[in-house]
Amino acid sequence: MEGLSLRGKDIYYSEFQCNGLTVHVASSRIGAFRVSIGFTRQDDFVSEIKVLAPAAKFFMDSKPNEALTSTLKAYFKGGKPLMNLPWDIDATAFRHEVWKSVCTIPYGETRTYKDIAAIVGTPKGARAVGQALNKNPLLILIPCHRVVAADHLGGFGSGIELKKYLLKLEQG
Repeated sequence: MEGLSLRGKDIYYSEFQCNGLTVHVASSRIGAFRVSIGFTRQDDFVSEIKVLAPAAKFFMDSKPNEALTSTLKAYFKGGKPLMNLPWDIDATAFRHEVWKSVCTIPYGETRTYKDIAAIVGTPKGARAVGQALNKNPLLILIPCHRVVAADHLGGFGSGIELKKYLLKLEQG
């Protein structure tokens, strides 16, 4: 994802713990901006979001992230919350199309990179789909962990162990 200008925009970030995972979230008044799992220090997360939106103002504040946090906590507790929170992300049209397509994969199911490529109209674009998913700024909300290779799990930007964990969580 290219850096966003977000001139004059306020970004609110916070972190929470659930099932032994540290989850960092950030949002604007428009919607979810970033969900990350795996940072051990909030400073690392803040450094990343500042690169993504260098002209924004940043505030550590969990209140604006309450809906996002409660949705994610419900997910990690094995629930199937609606993931229909608004997004405030900037990306190419192709990435948006891939991400929206991935959001149609039902909870507990998977699709292949090739399946998603066909859905977005680029049947030979499985690799491009993988690259778009690697830039997913909203883990869980955009359930890229549900996309697998034809003969194995495929990759996952936050680590294959987390992908296995999320798939197992959804399998019950």
